[in-house]
Amino acid sequence: MLAKDDLFMKLSELGIPSYRGKQIMHAVYKEGVNSYEQITTLPREMLSGLQNICPIFSLRPLLMKKSKDGMTEKCLFATSDDKRIESVLMNFKDGRHSVCVSSQVGCQLGCKFCATGTMKFGRNLSYEEIADQVLYFAQELHLKGERVSNIIYMGMGEPFMNYENVMKSALLINDKSALGIGARSITISTSGICEGIEKLTEEPLQVNLAVSLHAPNQPLREKIMPIARKYDLAKLMRAIETYIKETHRRVSYEYVMLAGINDGEKEARELAALVKDQLCHINLIPYNATGIAGITGSEKKQIRAFRDVLKQAGVEVTIRVTMGQEIDAACGQLANKAEKNTL
Repeated sequence: MLAKDDLFMKLSELGIPSYRGKQIMHAVYKEGVNSYEQITTLPREMLSGLQNICPIFSLRPLLMKKSKDGMTEKCLFATSDDKRIESVLMNFKDGRHSVCVSSQVGCQLGCKFCATGTMKFGRNLSYEEIADQVLYFAQELHLKGERVSNIIYMGMGEPFMNYENVMKSALLINDKSALGIGARSITISTSGICEGIEKLTEEPLQVNLAVSLHAPNQPLREKIMPIARKYDLAKLMRAIETYIKETHRRVSYEYVMLAGINDGEKEARELAALVKDQLCHINLIPYNATGIAGITGSEKKQIRAFRDVLKQAGVEVTIRVTMGQEIDAACGQLANKAEKNTL
């Protein structure tokens, strides 16, 4: 669904007054309506024009997979130009509902452990395509009297390589006349695009920053994350420290646990030293196997040992709860299979 200003402009082109736009937004975002035919306040002769010029959804759901426990749902979408993207809804026992969204078709970064990284890069998503991933699940939850509580830009693609559309989608998601999700409940993740961190530092919308770190030293980070060759670890940490200093907001570091690669005691001590005295939190992520040759996840015992080294060094750390392994919930798995016709 278009943002308010864009919707009003489209309606104006049709000679439709702006108050109709308010009716449409209320019906879609507050009442869970997913077609113009269901909006009874609109004149019937207006409906076909609306659907053609500003459809409620810019995406078409192709495949939905749910975990056996019902806690995780993943949807494969088709864009209007028939590209494949995916989003995940995570339902928590405490009543929270988090949606992980994609910001690009494929990804340019080629991280060695990531299913999306094995795909060809297609294009950036529009702000509407990003926000509609959330709207899709929001309307599903509306039927149960529930709502989306958190948004995470951690799906397919690098958000800061599509900065303008990502931020515009966040503003739409935050808009009280739309989904009305608080800025502090929105997290944008980056693999280390320093310019994006610098821009986010200046943004009035106070969203959270997460950094996909995955290695505590430059050689190892370059080995598993090619983007590190352009944005070395020292430069990245300077950008993060400036962000913390200027915003007074905590940074989350994402650290996927890869057996025999980044999960040893040496790496744990290096990581503790790297973030010492920072306003930060580290999420240790058990690896959701993607079938990439030579990459396996760390054993639970090893992850706990790694965590204990960090805790003893005074670093705030948690082990992320694993969700959706049986439904290919890791970033890019469904879209990758669709691209290769192996669904």
